[in-house]
Amino acid sequence: MNAGAFQVREALVGADITSGVMAGALRHPDKPALLFEGRCLSFAQLAERIQRVAALARDELNLVPGDCVAIYAPNCLPYIELVAGLSRAGVMVATPTHRAAKMELQQILNNCQAKMVFCPDDLGGNLEHLDSLSVLSLDAEYEDMLARQSLDQPVPPADAEATFCIPYTSGTTGEPKGVMLSHHCRSHLFAAMAYHFRCLSAEDQHLCFAPLAHGGGYGFAMASIFNGGTLELMAAFDPAHVMARLASGEVTSVFMVPTHVHQILSLPDDLLAQRKGFRLNGIVVNAAPFARTLKQSAVAFFGEGIIHECYGCTEVGIASALAPELIEDKPGSVGPAIRGTEVIVRREDRSLAEPGEIGDIWVKSPTLFNGYCRNEAATADALDDGWLLTGDMGATDHDGFLSIMDRRKDMVISGGINIYPREIEEVLLRHGSVAEAAVVGVPDEKWGECLAAVIVARPGYEVTADEIEAHCRQFLGGYKIPRRITFEDELIRNPAGKVMKRTIKAQLSST
Repeated sequence: MNAGAFQVREALVGADITSGVMAGALRHPDKPALLFEGRCLSFAQLAERIQRVAALARDELNLVPGDCVAIYAPNCLPYIELVAGLSRAGVMVATPTHRAAKMELQQILNNCQAKMVFCPDDLGGNLEHLDSLSVLSLDAEYEDMLARQSLDQPVPPADAEATFCIPYTSGTTGEPKGVMLSHHCRSHLFAAMAYHFRCLSAEDQHLCFAPLAHGGGYGFAMASIFNGGTLELMAAFDPAHVMARLASGEVTSVFMVPTHVHQILSLPDDLLAQRKGFRLNGIVVNAAPFARTLKQSAVAFFGEGIIHECYGCTEVGIASALAPELIEDKPGSVGPAIRGTEVIVRREDRSLAEPGEIGDIWVKSPTLFNGYCRNEAATADALDDGWLLTGDMGATDHDGFLSIMDRRKDMVISGGINIYPREIEEVLLRHGSVAEAAVVGVPDEKWGECLAAVIVARPGYEVTADEIEAHCRQFLGGYKIPRRITFEDELIRNPAGKVMKRTIKAQLSST
């Protein structure tokens, strides 16, 4: 392909999610936009490839605005340009995880009514039973398809209010739902992320290893390019490789879930010594509870003034953010609402909760999703007059800073008392021998439910159930102490790194 064959004009910038790339191609065409496994695309080259994907959708695949196409792949260079290019042509892009089981994948593809699927050859076998679906290879066939597209009639920007992407919720509490995201909601979010995190600017190089199939991974990856920065994409998370890239001094920004932080801090001392090469402007942590002990260790290792903790969900993106300088002053908080967003806590009767009172977290924002794909009942349950019921429970303090207690569906009712497992998990993680912990409610004849804890010990450490119980009694009332304590080598997680409490609960309830 001739990179000089396509010239970006101001009229092609528009207001969709490709606008940042198109603007970048105008302002600094030769600047690196996307790095992946030794390959580098400048903003001009990425803009051209996005246009070729859009032309492919319009002229060869005969897709029209409102059609849906799925990408079933791990992190790879085509992923970014496919979501951007297909959505520029008005096509909705569903992003099931490449780790989805066959039946789960079929369920998702049926729900979004995908007309075709892009996937690498080694995953094609998982689609063989779907006879009516066109499968397009991301290997040799993909580059050939792009090369033969004409750029004589560039595809104009898409409708900013139209759905461009449908990531599927991770299903930690039930059947995955397709979250319909518009160009407008994510463009607004990308700008807000740059403002709050101060590490997603045109001067930053963002390292992404989180799955692009999930909201957090794709959101931070695309926000980097959207704001004129350079995105360095990794196929998957490898703690030693990540450490080496951070130590190179080239990476200034990274998004992690707490599991990533834990695995990096567990590296051998000789690898951890590489931190002297860090040139980080910011680390953003999200997507799962960030235990206080782990947070303190992270600040001690990465340095003060770097770590941002935030709260959000796929349906709204980032809702609140705690600045690094407030981590010590506001322990346990995920910050106030970000600019343009409102976060409130309501009682079950939907009246406003008082500061410090636990209730349901509601969010109102211009970054709000368009609804769940072909699931009107779930959409109606989640939305009320422009407000999103997140499914999380928490409280605000007198300054408006939010603290998360737990998922409502994870709350345990034992003997008529509401218990929040996250509180017990925080106590368990204070024990010097405990690396990870998950607490769930299991059926109990006397109490209705009782607490069960699954513990992962730190490497080289041993701990007993009696020691765990004695530790808990120092910090918790008797009704909050787990009645059952089991030990495992690891916690069950989904591809996004979230603990699958529903699966853990089912396993413990059957034994």
